[in-house]
Amino acid sequence: MTLDFALVEKKLHLLAGYVGEIKPFVAEFSDDDILKDSVKYHALERVFQLAVDAMIDINRHIIKEKHLGAPDDLEGTFRLLGEMNVIEKNFAFTIAPIVGVRNMIVHQYEKLDRALFVRNTKKNYGDFGEYTRQVRAFVGKEK
Repeated sequence: MTLDFALVEKKLHLLAGYVGEIKPFVAEFSDDDILKDSVKYHALERVFQLAVDAMIDINRHIIKEKHLGAPDDLEGTFRLLGEMNVIEKNFAFTIAPIVGVRNMIVHQYEKLDRALFVRNTKKNYGDFGEYTRQVRAFVGKEK
């Protein structure tokens, strides 16, 4: 099987939209603005979750269609793409824990440190763009 380029592009487009929605939280609001306003905070959580979900969808599609194996878990989808040189290995291992944060938001496995979540989202915001760049580079080679 081959990659469904239209599907990957659709998911990258969705990801770009979500990243655009996160941008004001990074660029315009202070941490306190977000933490003191439950609507802002929960909006950030939800858009973050949607962004990570789009990334996971892309990862799973590439893994399935390129027959790269079976990752242990969703976090492993990033690591496997790194191991198989779809995205840079160091970056893959750096970004993989984003799934754990997403899982805390969705499943409430444990209490999410809100201040740390906001701070880390701002600090690592550029990772969304880097992921997109690397996936686009891989897809470009596949075409």
